[in-house]
Amino acid sequence: MPVIFTNDHSPYKKRKVRILNGAHTSMIMAAYLAGFDIVRDCMEDEIIRDYLKNCMYDEIIPTLDLPREDLMAFASAVIDRFRNPFIDHELLSIALNSTSKWKARILPSLLAYFDSYTRLPQRLVFSLAAYIKFYSGQRKPNGRFIGTRGEGENAEAYEIKDDPYVIEFFEQAGKYDNKTLATKVLTNKDFWDDDLTRIEGLLEQVIAYLNLIDESGMYEALKVVR
Repeated sequence: MPVIFTNDHSPYKKRKVRILNGAHTSMIMAAYLAGFDIVRDCMEDEIIRDYLKNCMYDEIIPTLDLPREDLMAFASAVIDRFRNPFIDHELLSIALNSTSKWKARILPSLLAYFDSYTRLPQRLVFSLAAYIKFYSGQRKPNGRFIGTRGEGENAEAYEIKDDPYVIEFFEQAGKYDNKTLATKVLTNKDFWDDDLTRIEGLLEQVIAYLNLIDESGMYEALKVVR
């Protein structure tokens, strides 16, 4: 990327947070629950790659006010970075503290997209459903908060790490149906400083995606949404 001299770096900081960091956060929890472990392998899978690219090009870039050609070039460089054959960037390490990351990196794009187009950015909404599924774990006697991906003999445990108030909230998730859980997550102002159910259609779409994930599995759900 070329060097840019400017008196106002804020648009470029926003570009980095929304596209680079936002792409990571929009993908990682869904991709992990779909069976992937590192970013590079996600980029080698057509379904995950399409989902990520469509998040960036169709739902994030349209909310930014830099020249489109600059944004497209930056997004292309991000894809190349994610494909780096020399870096094993683990999805679980990126997933650390994903509540605050989703709020900072994705929620602004979702709100800006809805404000501009009066419709929901479906892939970013799906990332919220994937976040809820990823965080639906159980507290173990040793104090660790553990989620599970896969079923039966293929089930794998993973540790969910976030602020204590987030973990305490999701300890209760297992006793709720998808509608109740989605409502509690979206109305949690400790998470978002906002009641996200005010966004028309968002709650209903998150519930629909949670149901789709339950019915079809994460990878098949990604095929539908990508």
